[in-house]
Amino acid sequence: MLLREALDRPQLRLTLLTGEAELDRPVSRVYVTDLPDPRRYLSGGEIVLTGLMWRRRAGDSEGFVAACAAAGVTAIGAGDAVYGSVPVDLVTACRQYGVPLFEVPVEVSFREIIDEVTPTLWARRANGLATVLGRYRGLVAAMAGGARLADLLQPVAADLGVDCWVLTSAGRTVAGTLPLPSDARRRLATSFLAAGRLPALVEVDGRRLWLVAVAGRPEHRLAAWLLACAIRHPGPPDLDGAARPEATGSTVDAAQSKVTGSTVDAARSAELASPALDRAHPVVDSAPPPGLPEAAAELVSLVALERAHADEAGRVERRLADQLGTALSSGASPAELRAALSSGGLPPRSPLLVLALRLTGLTTPPELAVAITEELVRSATLPAMVTGAARPGTVLAVLAGGRTELAGIPDAVRGTVAGLVPGLGAGRLAVGISGPAADPGALPGAVEQAEHALTTALADPGTGSVVSAGDLASHLLLLSGVPPEARRAFRDRVLGPVLAYDRAHDADLVGTLEEFLACSGSWSRAAERLHLHVNTLRYRIGRIEQLTGRDLSRFPDRVDFYLALRLPH
Repeated sequence: MLLREALDRPQLRLTLLTGEAELDRPVSRVYVTDLPDPRRYLSGGEIVLTGLMWRRRAGDSEGFVAACAAAGVTAIGAGDAVYGSVPVDLVTACRQYGVPLFEVPVEVSFREIIDEVTPTLWARRANGLATVLGRYRGLVAAMAGGARLADLLQPVAADLGVDCWVLTSAGRTVAGTLPLPSDARRRLATSFLAAGRLPALVEVDGRRLWLVAVAGRPEHRLAAWLLACAIRHPGPPDLDGAARPEATGSTVDAAQSKVTGSTVDAARSAELASPALDRAHPVVDSAPPPGLPEAAAELVSLVALERAHADEAGRVERRLADQLGTALSSGASPAELRAALSSGGLPPRSPLLVLALRLTGLTTPPELAVAITEELVRSATLPAMVTGAARPGTVLAVLAGGRTELAGIPDAVRGTVAGLVPGLGAGRLAVGISGPAADPGALPGAVEQAEHALTTALADPGTGSVVSAGDLASHLLLLSGVPPEARRAFRDRVLGPVLAYDRAHDADLVGTLEEFLACSGSWSRAAERLHLHVNTLRYRIGRIEQLTGRDLSRFPDRVDFYLALRLPH
């Protein structure tokens, strides 16, 4: 029911005082109050009737109207019984906050308004529920016949009068009613991951959108899809400035006409699409916030069906990928690796790249790391297999593509990881990327490279760290494979006495050593860069040699110092 229908009742003799442009607002119920701040009892869409008993002075009007506007009410109806007419300050406040205001004459009781409006509301709701149920049955039948979200979203959104987009937590588009620029996708995904509670209302490019979570498996916000929903109305342009297509046809008739097939277990789909996520990142409040369109709830059901289908397909892909992981962990032959790659749909003669990922600091199931890795490779848009069966605690992804395509993977992964950081909380995400492997026979070596790069990424204190084999000098790539305890012992043995001397005497022998090695042992260049006399530099280097028992004129000792200086503390 719209506000104009409620006001257009001759027997009620209601007079609109402000809000002529807002008469198409929907009405959810009629609520009577004389509280100065009734927000806690409002859920949005109400006609609020008040006898103005809360008004003691003119300034009280702004506080009352501000509270109603914050709750998302449709209109305020003010009775004349107390003041004989509606005070001017109330009209001014309603005009300021954009809330329609109408006058209730003294001879009309609030009960008459409730009795006139409420039966119409209940009748409309009953018809609306029947429509929703019919549409849902049609959607289930269409998806059972093979229709996908991309086929159904446009007509459903047109029927509901909304624009909407379905994105992953990394900002990858699953489906949408309109094209969405990459910058807008990133901002929506960041808002989704950073929101304290969901649903959440955000503004992007001058347009307000509701963000609603559609959970998958595992149940964590990082693995969820987000539905961004905006009611269509005249005003700011669409997010990409494109014109809206006109809606034609029934919601599902067109999609159903394209496909035929078997039925689907709708109850099972609903079970798989349960919206509960992790407590650290709640997705659903106890009640919908004011202003959340009912269309969003109906769209969630549609998206949940698609998510359940995607999760089921993902489980099949993981079983095939785990066969590759088992082959890698057991030292399988190149022929066996080639067969495992082929079973997962990867071209066995294409160059390969390996990603190694580890997720730490979160009390989540291991499947979350697998889900994040799958999102990383899907964003890369190359054929890939993802497995958590090759190495305990580490997820591996094998990608296939041309050498030019594989060369762009590190930058693409860095961008995706940066977008996921707001959802990590106290967790840390580290990714190591190998160099290209020419064929399946070189795949085990690529796995080792990726794990060495992962070791270096784990040493980075950042929340999300990505290191590729190309980022590492050859000696650092070798050292990354050495156990941390051995690296620390080597550094302490070589540099320990110098570090202790610097702490005890507030000296800078380590800095002097670094500069000396950077100048390839040139006394004059090092002295110049350190702003020291050459004799002073010789004294300091001599002191280092005395403390460590090493000779910096010998190449092997210089190499030991160089490596020790580059190992993490």
